[in-house]
Amino acid sequence: MGDKKYLLAHDFGTSGDKATLFTTEGEFIATKTTGYPSITLANGGVEQDPKDWWNCFCETTKALLKGVDPKDVLAVGFDGTYPNCLCIDKDGNCLNNAYIWQDVRAVEECAELEAMIPKAALMCNRDGKIGANETLPKVYWLKKNKPEIFEKTAMIFPACQDYIIYKLTGKCATCYEPAANTTLMLPDISDWSDEILSYIGLRRDQLPELHKRTDIIGEVPEKYAEECGLAPGTKLVIGTGDTENSMVGAGLIKPGDFYMNGGTSAGILGIVEGKDGQIHFAGGLTASSGTSYKWLKDEICLFEQELAEEEKKNAEKEGRPAKSVYDIINDEMAKAPVGSNGVMFHPYLAGERSPRNNGKAQGSFVGIGLTTKRTDILRSVIEGIALNIGVILDQVREEGYDLKSVVIVGGLGKGAITRQIFADVMDIEIKAPKFMEEAATIGGAITAGIALGIYEDESSAIGKFLQIESVTRPIPEHVEIYKKMKPIYEKIYNGLYDVYPDIYDLKKELAGGQD
Repeated sequence: MGDKKYLLAHDFGTSGDKATLFTTEGEFIATKTTGYPSITLANGGVEQDPKDWWNCFCETTKALLKGVDPKDVLAVGFDGTYPNCLCIDKDGNCLNNAYIWQDVRAVEECAELEAMIPKAALMCNRDGKIGANETLPKVYWLKKNKPEIFEKTAMIFPACQDYIIYKLTGKCATCYEPAANTTLMLPDISDWSDEILSYIGLRRDQLPELHKRTDIIGEVPEKYAEECGLAPGTKLVIGTGDTENSMVGAGLIKPGDFYMNGGTSAGILGIVEGKDGQIHFAGGLTASSGTSYKWLKDEICLFEQELAEEEKKNAEKEGRPAKSVYDIINDEMAKAPVGSNGVMFHPYLAGERSPRNNGKAQGSFVGIGLTTKRTDILRSVIEGIALNIGVILDQVREEGYDLKSVVIVGGLGKGAITRQIFADVMDIEIKAPKFMEEAATIGGAITAGIALGIYEDESSAIGKFLQIESVTRPIPEHVEIYKKMKPIYEKIYNGLYDVYPDIYDLKKELAGGQD
């Protein structure tokens, strides 16, 4: 490959580690994703084994660098999910599986903490409200329910990549952006809050050092070089959260830029200038949008899975690309009419963040009758995801940001039918980039390049990486149908609001009070 130099980016997502190799000129070389499992508990807990993160880091790196001299990789940029809770002892051993961002077992603890901590101390967290997915309630739950782990905890990591960086460098560090979502920081998110820490008995030295996303945190050591496939001395850039890197990769550079995240935690996010003159984020992310589609594939679409296996065999024989199981599901849902014959799905399979902030919310299908077709069920899942994200978009518009067009990134944007549904439900133009699932790794590569001085800033670098491939515009007749569905969709949520806690408690009881 001549004199090319490379930037490697690792995106530790909810379902796996996606790694992408780019040249310093922004040329896409290859991407590789290696999955890791989540352990889902009936009490709302969702856990992952950090050893799986490390194994995937090594596997994906080695796969991408086949035929490439590791010495030509100038740096590795990182991002990952957050806010998590991974506890490490004084010897560097993991004390628990990581309680990942989807974990809402601490929903009861949120009310206790809100009563305990002065509202002013939580000003940056939705006017004093605490979400069960955040690190603070997770740590408090652990202190109450697993004190033996809490007592041995020497360090708490809030983001996936913090553990990888710790293993490679021995440094306990995290970026400001993931830290800001832990509810353990000062209202101005400039530092950890000693006041908040005091309420749950944490010390400052139990939390990682805070860094800017472009900080070079260390180098690959000799002892791990062969195992992870990188050359000793390769620079390691601390990076940031998966959301922040995806924003960069989708072209969010200046105030007024918005995008649609179509990943596991889908939603609408933008950069805005507040009345105080400071830069803020507008919009929000849901808890389980992409997860809902994966659940549909895993649990309902067994027939489509069989078709996908057969399709794969036929494609190999015929020497052509194979349709994925999601392509086949999309073909089926396209057979259903707009509105899914009145079936509505609420995607609260792991509680909900935006737009509800309700850790006890439950998923549901409403409107099923004897005339309901299987294709209605399939389509209603995407429509339900879109209607839910539409609530976030409506809030953004009410704040005065009249969005007409957004770039979409993530797996939910890959299908033409899903993009059309999103465009129609939200009455917005959807732009699809060429490398739709690589937004986070594009952001990681740009961040690494800035750290090395290859790029001056994000604005000067993004044009090398981001290419818009198609545009989906809303169909007026469809928009009108979804306008009729929106108030009904809201009535369903409000009607079930008081029932959600009963279902939540019943599920815990039926599971035997699972920890």
